[in-house]
Amino acid sequence: MQYATVESAQKELNSIIDNITQFNETVTIVSNDKKAIVLLSVEEWNGIQETLYLQSIPGMTQSIKEAASEPLELGIDAARVDWNV
Repeated sequence: MQYATVESAQKELNSIIDNITQFNETVTIVSNDKKAIVLLSVEEWNGIQETLYLQSIPGMTQSIKEAASEPLELGIDAARVDWNV
């Protein structure tokens, strides 16, 4: 995570936006009176929102953990999946 003052962020906003969108970095901007905000890409924000949504579904976190612990050999080849269900 990068840090910037309000003054430097104002001067370098285009560069900050480029770094955030190209490298999925986050930037914390701190004002003189120590108030702070975080800038992040839309992709990063959408990922956070999706994670929060999935965690809000009862049992979903446990189901994901269980599925992640299964050996890959027990899965189905993606080529055999009917995606038009």
